[in-house]
Amino acid sequence: MAAPGERELGRFVTRHETDVARHGRVGIIWLPIGLVALAGSIPVVIQTFKEAASGTFAGLLLGVALLSLWSGITNGLRYLSRHGEVYILRQGGLVYRRTGETRVIPWESITEVSDRGQANAISRAMGWDVHCRIRVRTGKRLLLTGFTKDAAKLSLMVRRAVHEGVRPLPPGAA
Repeated sequence: MAAPGERELGRFVTRHETDVARHGRVGIIWLPIGLVALAGSIPVVIQTFKEAASGTFAGLLLGVALLSLWSGITNGLRYLSRHGEVYILRQGGLVYRRTGETRVIPWESITEVSDRGQANAISRAMGWDVHCRIRVRTGKRLLLTGFTKDAAKLSLMVRRAVHEGVRPLPPGAA
């Protein structure tokens, strides 16, 4: 079912659903790792200060703890708040849906698109291979991550449409 204003964005191009359950799985994996690393880092940090030793290992352990906790918490929150998340690409813009919310965003309303994803094994596992921030004139933002189907392709098409004026074509059009 099309939202009000969606058809005005032109023909349908692609649909990209987010694997929200994967957010939950990643959160469940990283949260306990972070808690264990944090518990292990506290005595190491205390010992480092007592002996005035190099803090390299303590810093590394504390960094792993904080990164793991951050990933666990943010993915858990996304799991709880992004049910039914889907991006629909149309010739004239982007439609973002999740349970209880639909945004119809023409290309002209998007002020900035940046993708700071990283192509490595850890980033892919954590959904950071694509980390595309989409800013809209209203001040609202969207975050497209590697948990969305064909996120890299969608990120590229959105960046090209906004920055280069290259509008995506519907299937079969060439």
